[in-house]
Amino acid sequence: MTSERDIERLLDRWFTERPTDVADRVLDEVADRIGRQPQQRAWRVLRRDSHVNSYLKPLLAVATVIVIAVAGIVYLGQPSDSGVGGVASPPESPSPLAPASPSAAPSAAAVFPPWYTTSETPSGPGILPAGTVTTQAFFPGSSFSVPEGWVSDTDTSEFYGLFPDTPVNEAEFARSQGLVQSIFMGIVDTPGLGFCEGVGDTHGSTAAELVASLVADEALVTSEPVEVTIGGLTGTRVDAHLDPDWTGSCPPNPGDPPGTDPKDLRGRYVFLDVPSGGKLLIIISSVHAADFEALLAEAMPIVESFEFNLEP
Repeated sequence: MTSERDIERLLDRWFTERPTDVADRVLDEVADRIGRQPQQRAWRVLRRDSHVNSYLKPLLAVATVIVIAVAGIVYLGQPSDSGVGGVASPPESPSPLAPASPSAAPSAAAVFPPWYTTSETPSGPGILPAGTVTTQAFFPGSSFSVPEGWVSDTDTSEFYGLFPDTPVNEAEFARSQGLVQSIFMGIVDTPGLGFCEGVGDTHGSTAAELVASLVADEALVTSEPVEVTIGGLTGTRVDAHLDPDWTGSCPPNPGDPPGTDPKDLRGRYVFLDVPSGGKLLIIISSVHAADFEALLAEAMPIVESFEFNLEP
């Protein structure tokens, strides 16, 4: 029988001689799986891939080591089935750790449009009923109003995603597993908007300063910035797209549907200052300029109806 002292010696030895490196192929596989989650649009728009990769691997290495250690403790700590040295007490039901934030997993009742046959596991609630909707993980308990025909595929502590159930989205999803129209929200610091390398990068410590940096970008055509207040948060919004006369190199972003013309992309970017730190960035985007105004007409009332629950 393994005594507690034996377990302690084994763990002491393991922590002393524990592996400090994890094979790159393991980390790459985990990183790839994370990258293919429904938050992919958010990673592409709000954080540079190079930043994700440089920070992700060390964190994954630590996480892998911790998982191995916890698994060892659980395994070694189980009572012996042999009953040697006394009657083994019945195993207790495991007590899962309480999550730091509400679960990002969709409810069992989540239903998505028939054409949205993604192999990933969306974290959002699916097709939204017309009327008032409440978030689960993104500013938990926040609410907004939505008409019929909208779907939420992402609801996590950092991101919230919506898209309209429209023929253009259905057609594009069938072609490339991508969407051409969407609303996306994310908690950010100084995001890059993903137009091209070095284009659409923002700088500043306030929403107004971040928008000002976009206006100053010579590769972009921007609207006049507008001060806004949404759901108790104040900030600035601006429309932006690539200047058709800009002669710089701008290959299509890997996160966009294949065949996308970067100069056809249109977006409205709403930066809101969050009292607890960071910025809330709301993006209304259309891959095709011709559909942008119609999307804004339906999407802006949804965005402006948000009431954010800012309680910690």
